[in-house]
Amino acid sequence: MSNNNEIKHVVCFNGGSSSIKVALKRVQGEKVDSVMDFNCQGLGTPKGYIDIKKDGRKERWEKPMKDHATALHAVTEIINKDFPDIQLDAVGHRVVHGGPHFKKTALIDGPNGEVQRLIAEYGSLAPLHNPANHKIILASLRDSVFGKLPNAAIFDTQFHGDMPHYAKHYAVPKSWYEDHHIQRYGFHGASYTYIVHRFAQLNNIEEQNAHLVIAHLGNGCSMAKVQGGKGCDTTMGTTPLEGLVMGTRSGDIDPGALELMAEKLKISIKEILRILNKESGLWGMYSKDTKEMHEIRQAAQKGDKEAEAVIEVAAYRTAKYFCAYLGTLKNPQGLVFTGGIGENEGYFRRKVLSFMELFQWNIDDTAIDSRNEEVVIAQSGLIPGLKAWVIPTDEERVFALEALQFA
Repeated sequence: MSNNNEIKHVVCFNGGSSSIKVALKRVQGEKVDSVMDFNCQGLGTPKGYIDIKKDGRKERWEKPMKDHATALHAVTEIINKDFPDIQLDAVGHRVVHGGPHFKKTALIDGPNGEVQRLIAEYGSLAPLHNPANHKIILASLRDSVFGKLPNAAIFDTQFHGDMPHYAKHYAVPKSWYEDHHIQRYGFHGASYTYIVHRFAQLNNIEEQNAHLVIAHLGNGCSMAKVQGGKGCDTTMGTTPLEGLVMGTRSGDIDPGALELMAEKLKISIKEILRILNKESGLWGMYSKDTKEMHEIRQAAQKGDKEAEAVIEVAAYRTAKYFCAYLGTLKNPQGLVFTGGIGENEGYFRRKVLSFMELFQWNIDDTAIDSRNEEVVIAQSGLIPGLKAWVIPTDEERVFALEALQFA
């Protein structure tokens, strides 16, 4: 990590099977700024394009890209064109699943090294994410520009790597854990890392003295209980399917319902899981062709009772986990809303707090409806000093600083 005033530049990759988001970051000490942002879409199709954001302006390159390697090469062309004198220092890769092995950021030891082997192996734990992460890393290592730099893997799961045994273990046969790595891992780690850091700054305390609960609410939603600055419980499990109600993911559901519905619909468990991942959550409950909370909220405000009921299901689930985690946390100082929904949806935040009656929230009616601001929205009348916050997250800052430790 950069500890002086020397300016360094890091490229951060966050991608999927047919897309890559790329951020070029300028780092000076602890200060991290965006230089350029790229959104490469439509890989492997004739209608590929790259959206580029620089200096607050946006432009689009219509550019077919047959694979991840082609997309990365296009990004280096654009960087060289716009910033011919820039010197890149490191590359950071978001990797969703680090399995039981990775509890901190890892330097990637070449295309055939142990880090790559394990990322590929843990693809079975995150089949929608790790295989794509793996492809992007391989493309970067083989790229004429990025391949010459230190490439680091930052795992979503690493924030939760030291959870106590009573939080991470399921009540299943011991061999499931020992032989097949079935346990609670948790995700959204970079977001939680940033929020703990920022919460400590805002409260003038050291990170190791921070005791809070964080809800990262977006298309994917999860929550983390943080004791002494460390993750000690989380709502997502072996995969990102468990826990809160999400955009298209169900969150918690009775496992017995899977077999029941497989028999009734005459489909496989694999297809049931596809439905729980892709056709459930807000999308499945509302069933009006949207998974977007702001659209469902707008409908509720216009009197759509079905929309209101959907919001209440998601809000109650969130409130229930908040209460469980706060109730098992020593000296709780705060709860934090972050992520796209958490940062922008005051209507939803108010619903969540209304379900937490025990805490006697004194709500700031102006602050609770703010959007994308660092703000205290409520204070507990039950627990002195306990406040509800909104803190916008910055995952790419974490990716950049983590990658630079190897530069």
